[in-house]
Amino acid sequence: MISRLVAASIASYILFLLPYLVSVFLMIQPMILNVMVLLVAMVSAAISGFLIHGSRSIIPPLAGSAASLLTNHISEGLLNISSQVYLDWPYWALGFLASPALALLVADIMAERKVKQEAESVELVKPEIEEAELMECPACGGQIPSDSIYCPLCGSRVAEER
Repeated sequence: MISRLVAASIASYILFLLPYLVSVFLMIQPMILNVMVLLVAMVSAAISGFLIHGSRSIIPPLAGSAASLLTNHISEGLLNISSQVYLDWPYWALGFLASPALALLVADIMAERKVKQEAESVELVKPEIEEAELMECPACGGQIPSDSIYCPLCGSRVAEER
C-alpha cells in the first residue's frame, strides 16, 4: 500500500512539473498552460484513483501539486539570483582566473609537502670511515695500517698473527 502511495505521489509530482517546464522552455501563453494544468490534474487523479482505493487516493495529487509548486518557487528564485551572478565580472574573474590559479597553487604546495615527507623518510646514510692509525712498513717504508700482518704494498710480513 505504501509503495503504491509513493509511486502515485511521485507520478503526480512529475506530472505537475510539466506545465512549469513547458513554460520555462517553450514560453507558452497562460491560457494554454491553464488547460495543460487541468489535464495534468485529471491524469494525476486517475493514476491515484487507479493505484490507491479509498479516501487515501487524494494524497498523491495533493502532495504532487504542493511539491511542484514549491519546486517552482524555489527554482524561480534561484534562477533570478543565479542569472545575475553569472553576468557580473566577479563570476568571470573568480570562476575562470582565480579558481584555476588557486588549484595550481594548492597542487604545488601539496607536491612540495610530498617531497619534504619523502626526504624526511629517507635517511641519507654516510658511511663512517674510521681513520686507521698508520705505521711504516719495515721492508718498503710505505705507510700501512697499524693492524696489518702483511704489508699491502710489498707483501712482506710485518707482524705476528693475533
